[in-house]
Amino acid sequence: MLTGISTNVLVLGVVSLLTDMSSEMIYPIMPLFLTAIGASGLVIGLIEGASETTASLIKVFSGWYSDRYRMRKPFILGGYGASSLVKPLLYFATQPWHVLGLRITERVGKGVRSAPRDALIADSTDRGYRGRAFGFHKAMDSSGAVFGPLLVIPVLLAAATVTADTYRMIFLVSAIPALVAVFIILMFVREKESEGGSKLGLFFSEVRHLGRPFYLILIVVMTFYIGEISYAFFILRASDAGTSIAGLDVDISVILLYVLYNVVFVVFAILSGDLSDRWGRKPIIAVSFIVFALAGLTMAIADLLPLLILGFVLFGVYKGSSEGVLKAYVTDVAPKRLRGTALGAFHTSVGLVMLPGGLVAGLLWDSSLGPAGTFTYGAMMAVVALVLLIVIAPGKDVQVN
Repeated sequence: MLTGISTNVLVLGVVSLLTDMSSEMIYPIMPLFLTAIGASGLVIGLIEGASETTASLIKVFSGWYSDRYRMRKPFILGGYGASSLVKPLLYFATQPWHVLGLRITERVGKGVRSAPRDALIADSTDRGYRGRAFGFHKAMDSSGAVFGPLLVIPVLLAAATVTADTYRMIFLVSAIPALVAVFIILMFVREKESEGGSKLGLFFSEVRHLGRPFYLILIVVMTFYIGEISYAFFILRASDAGTSIAGLDVDISVILLYVLYNVVFVVFAILSGDLSDRWGRKPIIAVSFIVFALAGLTMAIADLLPLLILGFVLFGVYKGSSEGVLKAYVTDVAPKRLRGTALGAFHTSVGLVMLPGGLVAGLLWDSSLGPAGTFTYGAMMAVVALVLLIVIAPGKDVQVN
C-alpha cells in the first residue's frame, strides 16, 4: 500500500489526520450548535458557502506564490497554524454571525495551505503513483474525520442535557490535536526542489499558460460544485428525521451516521486513487458524479433510518472517489512549474461556486420544497456535470507535463 508514498506524503497524511480529527470534532455538531443559537437553513447555507468561498479566493494566490518562490512549507505551516489558533475561539460564539466570522478566519488558514500542500504532494510523487498519493492523503484526512466524531460521542453521552455550552466545551478540546499537527509540520516536512526555469512572471500572465485541458476540467468541476450539497444539510436531514440508532439520542445517532460516511470515504479514497492510476481519472470521476446524484435522490426521500444510512454511504463513496482523483487529474494536465497555481485555481473555482450553490440549497431548504428540493437540485447538477465531463474533459492519455 505504501509503495510510491514518499516521506513528505506520509508526514502530510499524519498532519491531515490530526487536523481533521480536530475539525471533525466541530463539524458534525456545528449545524446543531447553529440551530441552538437561532440559525435558519438559509443562514447555515450562507455560513458554509461564505466561509468556503473566502478560503478559496486565497488558494489560487497562495499556490502561485509557492510556485513563484519555490517554497511550499511556509504556506503549509502558516495555514495550519492560523486554523488551529482560531478553533477554540468558537467557545465565545453566541450569535450565528460570530460563527460566520470565525469560520471564515479558520478557512483562510485552509486557503493559505491547501494548494501548496497539494503541490508538495505532487512534487514528491512520481506520476504513476500520483493517484495513490492523493488517495492516501485523503484517506488519512478522512480517518481523522472518523476519530474526531467518536471523541465527541462520550461527551454528549455524559451530558445530562445537551446544550450550546456542551458544544462550546468540545470546541476548546478540539484545538489540542490541531496544535500537535503544527509541531509535526515544523519538525518533519521537507521542501522538495521544484522543477522549472526562472522565477515566474506576473500572476495573470502565468495563469494563461495553464492550458486548454486544465480549463475544460475547470468548467466541469464548477458545474458540479455549484450543485454539491454540503455535509451540513445531510446532518440536518438526519436530525430532522428524528431517527434513532439502537435507541440512542438523535444527536448521537446523527454523529454515528457521519462516522459511517467517513469510514466509507477512507476505503474509497484509497481504492479510487489506485484505480485512477491504472484506468485513468475521467472514468472514476464520472462514476463519482453518478453516485452523488444517487445520494441526492436518496436523501430527498429519506425519512427512515435505512434510507438515511444508504444516503450517507453513497455520499462517502462519492467523496472518496472524487476529491483525491480530481487533484491528480489537475496535476496531470498542468505544467510542472505551475502546479501550485493550477491547484490553487482549482480550489478557488470550487469555492467561488460554493457560495451561490450554498445559498440556493439553503433557500430551497427553507421553501415549501424543503429538503427534497435541496437534494434534488444537487442530483440534477451532478447529471449536467456528468454530461460535460463525457463531452469536453480530456481523456486518459492527456499529459501536458
